[in-house]
Amino acid sequence: MPPASPAVHGRWEQFFPTGHFPDTTPESAACPHRIVKLFDFLQGKWLGHPLHPALVHVPLGLWLLAAVFDVLIVLNIGVTVLTRLSFYCVIGGLLGAFAAVPTGVADWAPIKKEKPAWRLGLCHMLLNLVAIFIWAANFGLRLDALDEPVSVTRPILITSLTGAGLLLASGYIGSLMVFDRGVSVARLSKKKWRAIAARAGSRLPDEK
Repeated sequence: MPPASPAVHGRWEQFFPTGHFPDTTPESAACPHRIVKLFDFLQGKWLGHPLHPALVHVPLGLWLLAAVFDVLIVLNIGVTVLTRLSFYCVIGGLLGAFAAVPTGVADWAPIKKEKPAWRLGLCHMLLNLVAIFIWAANFGLRLDALDEPVSVTRPILITSLTGAGLLLASGYIGSLMVFDRGVSVARLSKKKWRAIAARAGSRLPDEK
């Protein structure tokens, strides 16, 4: 295999700016090519659109619906139907989260640590990880309550509302990264999208 090209070298350094670029032996030369291709896939380069925003709405929407359904169930509204729907929403949200997390990490990894967007992304990621843990616990509680006379117990309701609150907070931070810091809008997209972001009033990083 030929040595890694300058373009791949530059993309490698974008993700690992302080890392050592591998030597050019056939085995090691494949490493940066594969990692760059993986990051390009997770960032949605093949789609022509950032992949994380397209996927993250799946767990976000399903989990918020589950929380709303749980409140309605506690109010004794549509108990039979909504109990089943909220259960499936939690399952779908967990599956969607497994797809959304790696795409979000791929968008966050190239950001330099000294940039405000890096800290925003870290907070965004940590809140999401806590939310995933809470919704996983919520799912476990639902399994334990399948044979209970009350479909939404107090622990289920508390974890639903807590998880929903974390999602809203995390979503707001994510919006700051996109609309205020231009992550995945101007940093990695074509000039026409940078111009669109500029016309919309987004704060854009300097062009390299």
